[in-house]
Amino acid sequence: MTVAITEDDVDKTVVDAEGQKVGTVTEIHHGAARVSADEETVEEMQTRLPQGGIDERTYAVHDESVADITEDRLVLDVEA
Repeated sequence: MTVAITEDDVDKTVVDAEGQKVGTVTEIHHGAARVSADEETVEEMQTRLPQGGIDERTYAVHDESVADITEDRLVLDVEA
């Protein structure tokens, strides 16, 4: 089942499959969440996600990389 990212997900915490925080959704752009994180985390997530990165502080997350969306976080379908 695919989870749909929406504007309601802005400001949510993003965690990996193990529950480790890997950023915060800063905006939704063309159906993808833009996630801001520290430089080291961004570099790591850019290699683990098929969408890659946007810049040195932001990476993209599309629906197919999200395992679950709760009231306060996006859970990625990847391990850190």
